[in-house]
Amino acid sequence: MMHVKKPDPLLNAQGKPVRVCQVCGTVSYSQAGVHPQCAQEQADAVRVARYKAESKAASRKDIAGAQPTSGPWQKSCPKCHTHLHVRKRRCACGYRFW
Repeated sequence: MMHVKKPDPLLNAQGKPVRVCQVCGTVSYSQAGVHPQCAQEQADAVRVARYKAESKAASRKDIAGAQPTSGPWQKSCPKCHTHLHVRKRRCACGYRFW
């Protein structure tokens, strides 16, 4: 006759509690409970935010102070320095392209 009670499976055995990373929310393999990559990202967050803000401010200065550059289909008037399409023959200032 077989035993009436079935044995407990090995997966249900009481073991260490599963550590979950506080940053990304997945199971962590490190002793601290946070993945090294997540800890690095968390430590660099302030520096990265400051760098992005500085670069955004610098780009705003560049856009505000920059002169419009002529493109491949534009030419510059030598008299008033406005940019016109290449097919224009006259500028608004009166200069004639020949």
